[in-house]
Amino acid sequence: MSNRPELVALRSFLSVYRTGGVARAAEALRLSQPAVSHHLKAIEESVGRPLFRRAGRGITPTEAGHSLAAEVAEHIDALEGALDGLRSATLSGAGPVFVGAPVDLLERFVVTRMSPLLAEGLTVRCRVGLSPDLVQAVLRDEIDVALLTKIEGVPTRRMYLVPLLEERFLLVGPAGDEPYEPGQERRFVGYSEEMPMARRYFRECWAIRPPAPALIVNDFRSVVAAVLAGAGLTVAPHYLVEEHLAAGRLAVLHRPAQPVVNSVHIGTRRGREHLPRIRAVFGALSSLD
Repeated sequence: MSNRPELVALRSFLSVYRTGGVARAAEALRLSQPAVSHHLKAIEESVGRPLFRRAGRGITPTEAGHSLAAEVAEHIDALEGALDGLRSATLSGAGPVFVGAPVDLLERFVVTRMSPLLAEGLTVRCRVGLSPDLVQAVLRDEIDVALLTKIEGVPTRRMYLVPLLEERFLLVGPAGDEPYEPGQERRFVGYSEEMPMARRYFRECWAIRPPAPALIVNDFRSVVAAVLAGAGLTVAPHYLVEEHLAAGRLAVLHRPAQPVVNSVHIGTRRGREHLPRIRAVFGALSSLD
């Protein structure tokens, strides 16, 4: 970053705004907390009004804080990006890239695509999470890249999103089970009480809610294992069950007139998509199938 005091202070302000606290901002910037607090004070004196206020055990932006962040974020990010672009084009030494995804996508698509980047010297740290939590983690600069299965409500002015693949939802059960029709007394297995995949499938196919799950397991790989063991039926993404379908262990128990699909996106905070290490991860993941 430039050595001009105003730019250094604005960088600290923006980090506090995005992380939600002086301590987290100081850690992210590798500065001391007193230094970050001094920068905030300098900016507040410059604009002539408070930018944050106390909220419980933390701080929250004032209207002036929101306004200033909206004005400077794009420019500060552009300056950061320009400096990154002038650094060595090699990936080694650039610091780790933090990637977040739901566990099934992480296992199936992310970790299997990282070997070429590791060979070039990039270091990667992976984190498991669901889309709403991962979006907030990206916006707080806790992670760099996220695979998102849900983008409704995502602030697209702050998030750079690229579609990666369409996952098809399939209603499956053990091989030999009878086809499913709504209203039947059949057990279902889900990874949460809400069963969002099943809820969407039932809504699009029959305009009704799915039955309540008889068994909940917070890992879709275990959900599939439970179905294989005869615990019930489930609605699952195609890539988790296609091997079992091909081997004859599972069967598709309903075939909708139109496939029920969901788009998976890769996202990062706007202004960072052009950074070499972020581009490298996007490139590695862009051929998801």
